[in-house]
Amino acid sequence: MRKRIISAVAVLACGVLMVTGSVIAYESQENKNVLTAGVFDYTSVDNADEAAISMANSGVVATATRNTYGFNNIGVSTAEGTLNVREEPTTESSIVGVMPDDGACEVIDSSGEWYHIKSGDVEGYCLGSYIATGDEALDMADQAISTKATVNCDSLTVREEPTTEANAISSVTQGKKVDVVEELDGWVKVVSGDKEGYISADYVTVGLDIPTAVTKDQASANGGGSVVSNALQYVGGRYVWGGESLKSGVDCSGFTMKIYEQYGVYLPHSADAQMDMGTRVNGLAEAQPGDLVFYGSGGYASHVGIYMGDGQIVHASSAKTGIKVSSASYRTPIGIRRFL
Repeated sequence: MRKRIISAVAVLACGVLMVTGSVIAYESQENKNVLTAGVFDYTSVDNADEAAISMANSGVVATATRNTYGFNNIGVSTAEGTLNVREEPTTESSIVGVMPDDGACEVIDSSGEWYHIKSGDVEGYCLGSYIATGDEALDMADQAISTKATVNCDSLTVREEPTTEANAISSVTQGKKVDVVEELDGWVKVVSGDKEGYISADYVTVGLDIPTAVTKDQASANGGGSVVSNALQYVGGRYVWGGESLKSGVDCSGFTMKIYEQYGVYLPHSADAQMDMGTRVNGLAEAQPGDLVFYGSGGYASHVGIYMGDGQIVHASSAKTGIKVSSASYRTPIGIRRFL
């Protein structure tokens, strides 16, 4: 496998998605013809090499003809995986945040081949070759937008059925967002982790949400639990040997590499090489959510998964089963490493 380093309910108490976003109130989502999103005038964009990109700094050309999701000049990341946002318009500058797949931003200005953008709490510079604008961005935003419930209390119980008598499945903490399946009378059916359940509508705000960037500090603060929640959204995805795309397919180390890349941890595309990194953990009894669990023989790691807690891992298993949840002991681990 090739290696590559990449830039990796009674509510007695009030699955989370790692990716933060901008919640947009329903009342602002009426379909309107607006001419506010625009594009910068490209002269050439040949490939991902910044040196091959040039663009006329001609300002914004109004092109969008419909809802712009609260942005004046919307841009959407076209990068496979995360897109680095830098402090200054140069690859030598510090990374101040990361944009997720299909992450949206406000395009403020251009500087040569760079865009000055603001996304969530992150403001900085991205290479313009990785940012779609105008109607192309809106087409992408239409696909990326989803309905989410944001928790407004300290901890909210997720239950098996829409009644306070039902068993608890899990809980979600304040500020976390979960995918909405259906709104009921007094309850919201949501996806928590890899399960569907019900939360009280009294303690959440339901609205349209589009992914936006997170700062490096925010990504680190989310820790292993966020890694797990993020990884679980890809359950059911394709296994592709050598794959490095969470959209079109990954293998085991490609999966862990692309997940951890979103937290500013850049891993090689090799299970064995990943086992040489991080902090050693002494067995499953000491493993924490987000740790990487390695399998193989003779000290060589041929497979890796993300520890979820409760004796389970989420991993890109095989071409037959894809990304799935398994017992962490389905094979004997040969190593466990911690990266956050």
